[in-house]
Amino acid sequence: MFYDKQSKKEQEDYKNMLSIIGSYSLLFSESDVPYLYYRCHENIFCKYFNADNLSREDSSADAKKNKIGIGLKTWVGNDDQKVAEFNKLRPTYAKLEGLELVKKIAEYRNARIQFTKNSHGLQEMIYHIIKRKPGVMKIVEHTFDEIDIDNIKLLNNSKAKENNIYFTDGKHTYHFSLSKNTLYMIFKDLVEMDEIPIDILADPYRELEKINKKNEKSISAVSMKKCATSGATPFTVNTSHKLQLCLRLYSVSQGKKFVAEKSGLNQWNACGRKRNPNELYIPYPSEDRKRIIDFFPNREECFELLLPDGQVISAKVCQDSGKAIMSNPNKVLGEWLLRKVFCLKEGELLTYDTLLKCNVDSVIFTKLGDLKYSIDFATLGTYEEFYGIE
Repeated sequence: MFYDKQSKKEQEDYKNMLSIIGSYSLLFSESDVPYLYYRCHENIFCKYFNADNLSREDSSADAKKNKIGIGLKTWVGNDDQKVAEFNKLRPTYAKLEGLELVKKIAEYRNARIQFTKNSHGLQEMIYHIIKRKPGVMKIVEHTFDEIDIDNIKLLNNSKAKENNIYFTDGKHTYHFSLSKNTLYMIFKDLVEMDEIPIDILADPYRELEKINKKNEKSISAVSMKKCATSGATPFTVNTSHKLQLCLRLYSVSQGKKFVAEKSGLNQWNACGRKRNPNELYIPYPSEDRKRIIDFFPNREECFELLLPDGQVISAKVCQDSGKAIMSNPNKVLGEWLLRKVFCLKEGELLTYDTLLKCNVDSVIFTKLGDLKYSIDFATLGTYEEFYGIE
C-alpha cells in the first residue's frame, strides 16, 4: 500500500487538513456526511505527501510519487465506482456486443494504464480513497490492476441493469454502461489504513467571519504600518502565468485524422537517406507557430525539455521554416516515445489507432523559464478545445 509507507508527520498533516476542510461541510451540504470536493482532495494529497499532481492530464493516475502512480477517489455510499470513460471512442465499439464488447473496453482500459505508467516512469499503481460516512472520513486503499482479458467472463444477466453489462476477470468485478460509455469497478477488497473523526461546524459562516475579522486586524496593525513606511500596497496579486502551446501529434485530411507514415512521428520511415529507427519529430506547422510568436527559441538553438517521467533532454526547433520540434540528438525523443511509451517495435508504424487506444493525440508544451520547457500528453480532442476550434 502507499499510505502506510509515508512519514508520520505527512500522515498527520494530511489528516489534519482533511479534518479542517470537512469541518466546513455545511457550506456545501446539509448532510451529516462530511463533504470533500475531489479537486480539493487531489490538491491536499499532493501538497502534504509531496507528490506530483497529474489530475489535470486526465490520465489513469491523479498523482505520482517515487515511481508509484496513485488514483485518487472520494465517495459516499456503495463501492461500485467509475474508473474510466470512453465517450470519444464510442464509434469504434458501437456495433460490438457481449464478450467482444467488454474485451474491447478492457483493451482500451489496459492501454491507458500502460501508457500512464510508461510515460511517467511508474513501476506500480494504487488507489487511495477517502470514504465518507457520518462524522468520519476513512482512508482506504485498493490495488490498481489491469484487466486480465484472457480470463474475462460475462456474469449472469440477472445482475445487470438496463444498458449495463457485468463481467469479471477473476480478480475484480466490472460493469460497462452502454448509455454512459463508462466502465465501473466494484471495490470489494478495500484495505482500511486510517480514519479521521470530523467535527462538522454548526455555523461555518460564523467561523469564517471570525477569521476575516482577525485577518483585518492583523493587516491594520502590521501590514498597513509597513505600507506607510515602504510605499508598498498591502496586497500583491500575482498575475504571472506560464505560456503554453498545444501541438497535434496527427495530421488532418478531408476531416480525417491520421499519423503520417513518412514524417512526424514516423520520420524514421521517410525515403532518401538511411535513418535511425528512432528518428522522429513533433510537427510544428505554420498555424501553430503564429499562435505565440517566439514561444520557442530561434531555430537550431537548444533548450531543455522536461519529459513526464522527470527526464530532461535537449531539444530544438528544426527543418525549413522551423516546422519541427526534435531532440538533440534526434534519436533520444524517439527512443523514449516510440519504445518506452508506446512500446512499438523497430519498424512498426505509429498510427492514429495507437493514439486512440491511449486516449491521447496532442501534447502541451509549457515554458518554464529561459530555455526551459516541459512537455505533457493531452487527451483526445484537447487541441480543438485548447484553441476553440469547431
